[in-house]
Amino acid sequence: MRPSSRHLYPAWLRPGTTRGAVAAADTAEAPQADRVWRLWEVLRDFDRRYATFVDITLTVVLFVLCSGWTFTDHAGHPDLLVVAALIFPLMFRRRAPEAVFAVIATVAFVQWLVSGPALADVSLLVAMYTVAVESTWLFVVIAAAVLEAGVIMATVRWTVTSDDLKTFVFLTGLAMASLLAGVVVRALRSQLDWLAERAARLEVERDQQASLAAAAERARIAREMHDVVSHNIQVMVTLADAAARATDPDRAADAMHEVSSTGRQALTDMRRMLGVLRDEAASSGTEPHDAAESARRGALAPQPGLGDLDALVERVRGTGLTVSIERAGRPFEVSGAAGLTVYRIVQEALTNALKHADDPGLVEVCLDFEDPDISVRVHDDGHTWAGTPGAGTTNGNGHRPAHANGSGGGHGVAGMSERAAAFGGSLSAGPAPSGGWEVRTTLRDCKAPVAP
Repeated sequence: MRPSSRHLYPAWLRPGTTRGAVAAADTAEAPQADRVWRLWEVLRDFDRRYATFVDITLTVVLFVLCSGWTFTDHAGHPDLLVVAALIFPLMFRRRAPEAVFAVIATVAFVQWLVSGPALADVSLLVAMYTVAVESTWLFVVIAAAVLEAGVIMATVRWTVTSDDLKTFVFLTGLAMASLLAGVVVRALRSQLDWLAERAARLEVERDQQASLAAAAERARIAREMHDVVSHNIQVMVTLADAAARATDPDRAADAMHEVSSTGRQALTDMRRMLGVLRDEAASSGTEPHDAAESARRGALAPQPGLGDLDALVERVRGTGLTVSIERAGRPFEVSGAAGLTVYRIVQEALTNALKHADDPGLVEVCLDFEDPDISVRVHDDGHTWAGTPGAGTTNGNGHRPAHANGSGGGHGVAGMSERAAAFGGSLSAGPAPSGGWEVRTTLRDCKAPVAP
């Protein structure tokens, strides 16, 4: 079954809404409009799935009605052979609309030669409708001309009413109504198919953008971890050289213990990095020169940590936003990777508050140290936008609907979530119970190993 295409329409095109009153979708009339639309979707899908059954049922019903059994006596029955010849080809109207129309038109011409009008002539209107929906435009024009010629012939030969002009206008109106109905349904079907295809293509592109954003974030994490791991390895090399040159066995043992502790920390950081990258296959490709040079310099730059949070807050305060930072619990020595993760999460949350919060007055940054875990909470008091989940409601980075600012895909929250997951935590971002927006996470096992 084709998925519902109701969401493909703007709100003012949906049942029960107008361009000037899109908010009516949130009123009591919206459920009724939804029910009507769902009924239309069910009928449309049923007609597509059981097309043969629908055509057979339509043919049988028309034959019963046009045969005269339901409203005339036996003496007034029309010629059942003519009725059957006009009606039963409709069973194949979707498989061969041109052939069906040609057969019915031929039978109608023979009927015009040998007998009078019959109710079964309505099959010409059904065949015309099917041709307008299914056939090429050239055959649609030809079929319309043939049907109009039949209208003229019927008006000239048969006296249906006392006024031939009224008869001609009436029959022409029926013919044009069937033609226009088919053209409208054809246009709507084409539009729906195009919208469904476009929605599927946009969904694929959205998934690709999300995958590219995740890959870019993992690459950035890998670059940041490079400095942490390389620093630990350099410390290990230096300590090993010192132990090799030491003449005091105790000093050599202490140096080797420090090498062991630093090595464990390096292994821990590497495991976390590989855990983030485990689902990514190695990819090949080239970057533009400027981008590659920028990435190289970013990888070689010193990485921030907990000690840089105050400077970060001061920079944000320079924008005019009031930011407070609080630390609870007893601070302890954290690993370089953990400090970097806390810094990046706070940095991203503050950036989102600057970009997306609606008229914020205060942003609170709270760090809670519970050895060996660290809880991070960033809360702003901006107004939260109400809306149903979905595209265009919230962008995953803050409170406002997505704008043309390049951040509508929610990659900032995705990056923070991946950073938290690297330390066994889960990140939540959404409206706070007290109002505003809140980002909260707890990072596990952040304590740096202590040298024995």
